[in-house]
Amino acid sequence: MYIEKILGVKIVAKKNLVIVESPAKAKTIEKILGKNFHVTASFGHVRDLPKSKIGVDIEDSFKPSYSTIRGKGDVIKTLKDLAKKSDKVYLASDPDREGEAIAWHIAQTLKLDENESNRIEFNEITNGAIREAIKNPRKVDINRVNAQQARRILDRLVGYEISPLLWKTISSNTSAGRVQSVALKLICDLEDKIKKFIPEKFWDIKGEFENKMNLALYKIKGKRFERVVDEDIVNDVKLTLKSEYSVISSKVTKKTKNPPLPLKTSTLQQLSSSYLGFSASKTMSVAQGLYEGMSIDGNQKGLITYMRTDSTRISDEAKGMAQSYIVETFGKDYLGKEVVKKKKEEKIQDAHEAVRPTDIYLTPDKIKKDLTPDQYKLYKLIWERFMISQLAPMQYEQFEIVVENGDYQFRGTLNKIIFDGYYKVFKDEEELPLGEFPNINEGDLLKLKKLNIKEDWTKAPARLTESSLVKKLEADGIGRPSTYAAIIETLKKREYVTLEGKSFVPTELGYEVKTILEKNFKDIMDVKFTASLEDGLDSVEEGEKNWVEILENFYSKLSKDLELYKTKVEEESNRIITSDMPCPCGKGFMIMKNGRFGRYLCCTDEECKEKYSLKGLIIPLEDIKKGEIKVKDLLEEQIRVKQGKMTDVVLPNGTKLLLKLGRFGSYLESENFKEDNERVSLPGEVKKLLISGSIEEKDGIVQLKWIMDKIQKEEDEILKNAGNCEKCGRPFKIGRGRWGKFLACTGYPECKNIKKLDKKD
Repeated sequence: MYIEKILGVKIVAKKNLVIVESPAKAKTIEKILGKNFHVTASFGHVRDLPKSKIGVDIEDSFKPSYSTIRGKGDVIKTLKDLAKKSDKVYLASDPDREGEAIAWHIAQTLKLDENESNRIEFNEITNGAIREAIKNPRKVDINRVNAQQARRILDRLVGYEISPLLWKTISSNTSAGRVQSVALKLICDLEDKIKKFIPEKFWDIKGEFENKMNLALYKIKGKRFERVVDEDIVNDVKLTLKSEYSVISSKVTKKTKNPPLPLKTSTLQQLSSSYLGFSASKTMSVAQGLYEGMSIDGNQKGLITYMRTDSTRISDEAKGMAQSYIVETFGKDYLGKEVVKKKKEEKIQDAHEAVRPTDIYLTPDKIKKDLTPDQYKLYKLIWERFMISQLAPMQYEQFEIVVENGDYQFRGTLNKIIFDGYYKVFKDEEELPLGEFPNINEGDLLKLKKLNIKEDWTKAPARLTESSLVKKLEADGIGRPSTYAAIIETLKKREYVTLEGKSFVPTELGYEVKTILEKNFKDIMDVKFTASLEDGLDSVEEGEKNWVEILENFYSKLSKDLELYKTKVEEESNRIITSDMPCPCGKGFMIMKNGRFGRYLCCTDEECKEKYSLKGLIIPLEDIKKGEIKVKDLLEEQIRVKQGKMTDVVLPNGTKLLLKLGRFGSYLESENFKEDNERVSLPGEVKKLLISGSIEEKDGIVQLKWIMDKIQKEEDEILKNAGNCEKCGRPFKIGRGRWGKFLACTGYPECKNIKKLDKKD
C-alpha cells in the first residue's frame, strides 16, 4: 500500500510500461497514451556513485561502482514488478545526457536487453510528440551515457580528492568543484580588477549644429576613439565654436533589425533574472513544472518544450503554428523569415529545440487561471519571446552625416521606421533615435552653434549578477546551461559569495578557497582547460573520443598536484597559529584550529575547555601564513552583539529586555531568557529605524520605549475604531504581512476574516 501511495497508482497489469522521472510527467503522459499504457515514475536516478566513498576504481580504468540510491529500494521493487507484467518497457526519461544515463541505469537495474529498442525521446509533452516517440523507439545511446559517466566521474574525482584537504586547512563547509571553482575564480578575479581600478577623467563632447543637428565627436586626425582623455583636445575643440564644418558624408541607407532569437536555457535564466527577479534554480524549477504539464481546462498538458537546451532551433511544425497565429493576429506582412545564427559548433549541443510554448494558441492570459503567479510570469516570458522571434524584422532607413573641421570630425544618425515588424510588439531597450531627415548634402557647410561638454570619470567594471555570470560561463564554454543553477546555489550555500543587491561579492572564505586551489591546482582553475574538457565530453557523446582516455589524461596531472598539496597540508596542520586573544583561564594566548564547523580558538592547555568560533570573522590570509592572527577586537565585538544591548523596554513583571540580532533581523529578548523563555518581535518600522541609525542610545541603553509605546497607542486606536468581527463577533487584532498591517479576526482558524487597512492607518 505504501508503494502504491507514493506512486499514486495501483499496480495492475497493462500491455506497455512507460517509465519517466516524475509523477507529474507520468500523469500527463498517461492521459495522452490511454488505457493500453501504464506510465510510472522512477523519481529521478535509481543508482549513483556512493556518498560515503569515492566509488571509482582508478586503477581499473576508472570503473564506477554504482549502488541503489538510499530510499529507492521500494521504487525499484515496484518498477521490477510492473516490468514483469508488461509486454514492453519504454524508457522515457529526459532527452539529454542525464536522461540517457537515467534510462541506462533503469535498464541495467531491470536487466532489460541492451540491444532492444526501448528508449523513447520527445522534446515536448504533447499528444503528437508522445505518440510519434512511441512509434520510433531506439536503443539507449551508450555514447551519450558514457559522456554523462565521464562528467560524473570527473566531478567526483575533483570533489572527493580535493575537498577533504580543504577541510583540513579551512573548514568542513568548504568544497572544490570542477566547474564551481572556476565560477568562483571569475567572481574573485573581477573583484580584484574592481579593487585595483583607478578612475580616469574623460570628456564626452557633443555639438549642436545648424538645422538642429546634434552630433557627437567621432574622429580626431582620422582616428576613431572611445573617449577624450586629453584636456588639450577639449580646449582645441572649443576653438572651433561658431566655425563652419564641411559635410564630408551625407547618406541614407536601408537597414533591418532582426527580432531576438527564441530562448535557450542560458538566455531563459538570464531574462528571468533580469525581468522577473528569479534565481537560476527557481527558473529551472518553475520551468520543469511547465514542461511536465498541468491541468488546463480539465486536460493534462505540457506547456513548454524541454527547458535544458543549447539550441535556438525551431521545428517546422512549431514554425507553422506560429505563422498561423501571426497571420490571424497581425497579418501576412508580419511573418518572419528564419534567421540562422552562426555558432561555435564545438560548444553547442543542438539535439533539441529552443524553449518555446507547445501551443502558441494557449496564450498566457488564456490559461492564467490555471497557473500559479510564478508559472504565469515565466510562461508569459517564454511565450512572448517565441512569438516575437517569429515576427518579421523591423525595417528602417538611417540617415548618417559626418562633418569635419581640421583634425575633428563629428557624426550623427537619424532613423525612420519603414515597417515596424517585431517592433509592433517589442522594442529593444536601446531605442533608435528617430526623426525627419534634413535636406543636407555632401559639401554643405554647417556652423557649430554650441558645444555640450560633459566631464566624467571612468567607472570600475560591474560585478557579476546571476544573469551576467550565466552569460560569462556560457561564453567561455564552462559547464553547460543545465548545470548553472546548481553551481550558483553552491557558491551561495558555501558562503563563498554574498549578494549586494543582485551582484556577487566574494567573501574572505571564497577568496581563500580560490587562492588555495589556484596555487595548487592550476589546471582545474584554468578557464580554457575547463572549457576543453567540455569539448572532450561533447566528443565522447559524438562517438569521436573514448571516455576512459579523457579521465586518464585528466587524472595523470591531478594526481601529481594532489601529492604535492597533501605534503603542504601535513605541514600546515602541524603549524601553531597564535592569536592576540587571551584565554579566560589566564594561561596565555589562544591558538587557532580547524574543526568540523570551521576555524575556532582554543587554549594551549588541553585541560581548558574554553573555545570561540571564528565563523564570520575576516582573517587575512597573510596573517595566517605568518602564524599570527589578530582577532581580539573583532571577536569581542561579536560577543557583545550576541549578548545584546540593554533597552528601556520592560515586561509587565519588570524584567528588562535586550536588543539582539538574529537570522531574521533585530528582536527583543528577556535578560532572564533561560528562565522565562520570553522573546518579543519588533515591528517592521522599528527595524527600519534601527538599520538607519535613527534610534538613540543613552548611557548604553537603547531608547526603544517611545516608539514601541507610540505604535501600541496607534494600534489600540485602530482596533477601537474597527469594532468586532462582523462574521463571528470576536475582536480583531493587528496582523503584519508582506504588504503591511491588516486586521485579522482573533477567532482564527475558525474565522478567517481579514480586512485591509487604509494607508493613513
